[in-house]
Amino acid sequence: GVKRQDRVNARVRYIEGDMEDAEYQQWVQNFDSAPETLTPQDKSEFLAALSDITIASDAFFPFRDSIDHAQKLGVKYVTQPGGSNADEEVIKACDTYGMTMAFTDLRLFHH
Repeated sequence: GVKRQDRVNARVRYIEGDMEDAEYQQWVQNFDSAPETLTPQDKSEFLAALSDITIASDAFFPFRDSIDHAQKLGVKYVTQPGGSNADEEVIKACDTYGMTMAFTDLRLFHH
């Protein structure tokens, strides 16, 4: 069978749809038949319908750009352990977009 992470990656690649031919040939092997390509309108309608989405990290959000991008995807709730040097900047980004951020104080991602 197809591994879980390969299934997740296949979905992301499908949505992004910007694969080179060699990458597409590898990607399409995950399916019994190739899915139809999403049109720009399909993507736009899907994104417009997203709301009240939660994003979480088991490490932290070290830069506000993650929050800037998340707001484009309907994210309204952010969960993270905190502890980044940029926490204040990330909090300000959440405040700018009206997102609620909760700190878990539990970091599960260790190097």
